[in-house]
Amino acid sequence: MTEERTLEDVLRPRQVGPDRFEALSLPLAGGAIYGGQLMAQVLSVAAATLPAPQPAHYLQTTFVAFGDANAPLDMAVTRLRDGRNTCQRLVRVSQQGRDLLLATLSFQNAAGGYDHQLPMPPVPAVEALAADPANYIPFASPAGDFPYLILDCASNNPGREPVAAIWARPREPVAVGELAHQMGFAFLSDATILQSAMQPHDLDWEAADVFVATMNHTIWFHRAVDINDWLLLHGASPSTSHGRALSVANAFTCAGELFATVAQEGVIRPQRAGRKA
Repeated sequence: MTEERTLEDVLRPRQVGPDRFEALSLPLAGGAIYGGQLMAQVLSVAAATLPAPQPAHYLQTTFVAFGDANAPLDMAVTRLRDGRNTCQRLVRVSQQGRDLLLATLSFQNAAGGYDHQLPMPPVPAVEALAADPANYIPFASPAGDFPYLILDCASNNPGREPVAAIWARPREPVAVGELAHQMGFAFLSDATILQSAMQPHDLDWEAADVFVATMNHTIWFHRAVDINDWLLLHGASPSTSHGRALSVANAFTCAGELFATVAQEGVIRPQRAGRKA
């Protein structure tokens, strides 16, 4: 990450016209644009068009094409509906006339009603994992530059079942505000969710012979959350076939509150020289 382009700068696209925005990207190895960044930016621009502040309750994204992290992004918001309790938006992200991502979002204020949740599954305590540097995912270790620290609970899955869990928290405190924390979680949610699909095949994120890419990604926000503390994402992969993998993960606070569910379909296949997605 560069000092000239901070995470906070990137997650606040500049308005350039009615419901039109321009955004920049964080530079990453290889020049690709990180999907979590795009989802956080989509939340930001969609929320900027609301008649009054509301938290998101779902974000559905389809990734159409890869983009260039060194070129600006165009973001166009379509106001689908402004209802009494719920607002819907469509966001199209493009670059130099080429579509990169389409997203639908819905915003809704908290309301009364029935309430239940799945219990947090048993995993190694975050304090015990953090004590050993080997438990950090390399790109998200204290020595890395990814905006989050991520601890791998892989030791909890010795049988290579299609499940995976991580603990994560931001390196720097996220500002106060429900939208800011939803954006922060959206950014994080794309980082390792396909790990549960990789577990049965003993695949490594860093391996040069494996190609991994996001196809579509959905977040359902159940409850408000403060992401400045450690969060648990516990996921499972129902299926991997035909070069595609599906993973679903539940996100919990340290106190065991389920605040979001994430589902992602992605490409996982052997890398072939000269072949593109």
